[in-house]
Parts: sequence; structure tokens; C-alpha cells
Amino acid sequence: MPDLETRLAARPLYLQVRDVLVQRIIVGHWKPGATLPNETQLAQQLGISIGTVRKALDLMEVERIVTRRQGRGTFVNDYASAETTFPFSMFHDSEGQRISGHKRGRSISRVQASVEEAARLGVRRGDELIRVERLRDHLDQTFMTEVCLLPAKFFTRLPEDFGSYRLSALAQLNSILVGRADERVDIALATAQSASDLGVAEGTPLLRLDRVIFSDHEDPLEWRVALCFMRNERYLVRFN
Repeated sequence: MPDLETRLAARPLYLQVRDVLVQRIIVGHWKPGATLPNETQLAQQLGISIGTVRKALDLMEVERIVTRRQGRGTFVNDYASAETTFPFSMFHDSEGQRISGHKRGRSISRVQASVEEAARLGVRRGDELIRVERLRDHLDQTFMTEVCLLPAKFFTRLPEDFGSYRLSALAQLNSILVGRADERVDIALATAQSASDLGVAEGTPLLRLDRVIFSDHEDPLEWRVALCFMRNERYLVRFN
């Protein structure tokens, strides 16, 4: 990597290496599931020590960008697969099996960000947002309504079945890496609309999930508010 050593004072070398490797993944140099060159090869390519490469790869594994397997190599994670997508949906049935539900798109529109929306999504008031409203069904009953807002500037490429998008796959399509999520959980009373959607009486207490998902660069990618009525399901958070 030309002149990499001269930039040490501005940013630790292993973080610079991490950024270079991530950029190669983003632009498609290494596809999801691909094996990265080994540490010795990467060190030679970049003109740095193996220890620095190892530290960068260790960080990328913590960030879930790659998976390292002893004796087999380092693999790019596929963020569109069920195995590596962050479990933002925590619903489980009475036997402990995870429920994702069947998504049904209700509407897709482009709107201008309100003051609150701009604050939550890190954009300016009036900036274009993509708004998606959808329902989730389980055992032929609707158990969740969702309103999702995404900054249009990040998502110029949209799949044909956008109404049922999964953020990890959508981000991958737009060369973005998904990072962390902040989630708030509280109780809301069913309005006339949500009561009709969920098949409950108006005023019924509902579980409200308020989630903002960020990129690996801390840009808010999606603000989602879901209203849920729990019948035989439960909301389970599992810590590893």
C-alpha cells in the first residue's frame, strides 16, 4: 500500500488496513462467501507486518464482516443469508422456535423528512425518505404492523420485491455494510387502524418496537416502528 506508513499519525495502521479490506469487499473485489488471501499474502500485498494484518482481521471478525476458521481461512460473511443477519426480530413461539413471519407490503412512498424523522435518521428536514408500510403474519394471523423509513440517498438500487425487503440484503445491494442497532421497547395502545390490522379491540395494549439500524460508519440506515400483539408468541432476547 503506497505511503501507508506515512499516515500513521492520523489513524492507527490496523484501522487503515481494515478500511482498505472493507472497501475491497464493498466494491465486489471479494464477494460474499469468498476466501480472503491468507495473512502472509495480505501483508506482502500491503507492504506491512503480518501482526498488523492479523489485528485488522480480528477487528473485522468482531464486526461480523468476516469469519475466520482455523485451518480453512478467512471468509467474507454473506449479510443476506439467515446465518449472519443480525436477529433484529426476536419473536419466538411457545416452543422457542424463532418466528420471522410472512411480510406483506401495504404501501411504498417517497416522503420529505419531518423534524423528528430527520433527527432520528441523521438527515435534514425535507430530505427524501423511502417509507414502507407492511404487515407480518404468523399462522394466518397478523401479529405485527411496521412503518419503515430509509434515507433515499443511501438506497439508489431497489429490488423488485422492495415491499418485503430485508435490510441486510438491501444494504449489500447498495454496497453498504450493516453495523449496530439501537432498539427501544415500550407499550402503546391500539389505535383504530392498528386494532383493525391486528384483530384486537381499540385501546388494547401493544408491544411497540422502535429500532434504528446503522451502517458500519454509524450512518442511520433505517428507522422502523413496529406494533405487535402477542398471542402465543414471546419476545426473546438471547445474549451470547
